[in-house]
Amino acid sequence: MKNIFIALSIFFCFSQAICQSKDNKPTTEKKNVMSINELLQGKWQSMDDKTNFLMFDKNERKESSDRMKTWDKEAFVLSNKCLNESDKDNGLELENEKYMSCKESDLCWYIVSLNKDFLTLSYMGRGNTLKYKRVK
Repeated sequence: MKNIFIALSIFFCFSQAICQSKDNKPTTEKKNVMSINELLQGKWQSMDDKTNFLMFDKNERKESSDRMKTWDKEAFVLSNKCLNESDKDNGLELENEKYMSCKESDLCWYIVSLNKDFLTLSYMGRGNTLKYKRVK
């Protein structure tokens, strides 16, 4: 009986080691995960000011409100820190593609959260939080 218990214990440990080694192997399969830039694309409406809209089209950021006749347009860059002069050395931790910089206007936002339906930005100049929902 003792030998059966030892044999089963060894077999169990051996099978667990094989399963774990399979799980730890690097995979070459492409994951179906969208990049931050891909998730940003489209039109977003402010949850605080229903007249304010953002639109992301490739690397262009557009903003409009009911008081504007046309969209403000500017190129943006996603990076691991603010690239604009005002916020360049803000001392915050580097995070890949979590900062959106518009160099022309010298503005930068931190992407707090982003999914297919909601976007939360923190404006680095004042630290205020801006919340948006995707619109069709």
